Amino acid sequence: MPVPTTVTAGGTQETTKGGGNRADQKQVATVPFIRASQLHREPCGIDVSRQLLTSDQDLGVFDIPAYGFLRAIVIEVTSTGGTGTAVTLTEDAPWNVIKNIALTEPNGATLSAVTSGYSLYLIDKYGGYRGYNDPKSGPVYSTSVGTSANVNFMLRIPVEMSTRDAVGSLPNQNSGATFKLRLTLAAIAQVFGGTVSVAPTVRVKVSMECWDQPEPSTAGAMNQTTPPAVNTTQFWTEQVYNLNSGAVTQRLSRVGNYLRNVIFVARRTAGTRANGQADWPDPGTVYLDTRPLDIVTKNSWLNQIYERYGALTAAGSATFAFDSAGGLDNGVFPYDFCHEFDGVVGHENRDLWLPTLSSSRLELQGTFANADTLTVLTNDVAVAGSVFL
Repeated sequence: MPVPTTVTAGGTQETTKGGGNRADQKQVATVPFIRASQLHREPCGIDVSRQLLTSDQDLGVFDIPAYGFLRAIVIEVTSTGGTGTAVTLTEDAPWNVIKNIALTEPNGATLSAVTSGYSLYLIDKYGGYRGYNDPKSGPVYSTSVGTSANVNFMLRIPVEMSTRDAVGSLPNQNSGATFKLRLTLAAIAQVFGGTVSVAPTVRVKVSMECWDQPEPSTAGAMNQTTPPAVNTTQFWTEQVYNLNSGAVTQRLSRVGNYLRNVIFVARRTAGTRANGQADWPDPGTVYLDTRPLDIVTKNSWLNQIYERYGALTAAGSATFAFDSAGGLDNGVFPYDFCHEFDGVVGHENRDLWLPTLSSSRLELQGTFANADTLTVLTNDVAVAGSVFL
């Protein structure tokens, strides 16, 4: 027969009715991972300087040092010595000075793969990771053109999804099986217009952001020694579709996991993103398995970006300032599933993530004013446990 117990006012448990000595026990909650751990940053030993040429330069494949749990890779780009006459930046510059960027896991699986640093810029700005995210508004960003041809900026490849609980940060503790980073330096004409007399020397430095490995216990309390749902992994991939003018139904190929974010980038064929902005369908419809999830006018879509990402206007301006610091980006239409915590994208509870199957039909439908190239940046998540708060 079970022995009855009583709970004292102090929270201890007392055994009665011949149960032997009093058991003075306190239930101590497990310490959450981010409280038990510490944030850590260090260089990755990757520091490469090359002068821009008329062709691309493969910088190589680099090992990321083993340490704790990987949160993000930070890429810092600076250039010096560039001079010229009437030098300008191309539409996707300065971000596109790096390209063919890929971060892979020790087992060879690709976490992030984009063809241009401009795509990584959009991931940082609209991905929903760290508060106010526009890299163009950061203190590191600067460009010098006209009689110079130099750029400076910093970008992240995100691994962790939420700084609130470290979901998505991945174990990185085996020096014999490392994460790997691939980078390429773009040809000079891809970055600068006008006449460049002396090509700049571009320096690329890489560091990493991590969590320490917590001790098993602290002051008698057990620690959570891995992030919640450890090995839950997010991916960023890039797909490109060629669209005809007129009514279009474009099926999006990246399905099978939870969808967290999708960023559409439209460029008119043989044109620019500004043309893509003009060509964007009004309204655009997002379909899932032939059911319309959302039918959005262009103005509603732009207003949604404003509401979820902040005041995307130039300081003191009453109008949207496209392609400027703090502004919207021409031809770019993010569509997220990660704004439910406080209405702003990121730091989410994961309740809005869209579950999909490999057989799911996810489609964008609308009437494009001209033939366009549509780049789709897809952020999907493979879960490895309970990620929902």
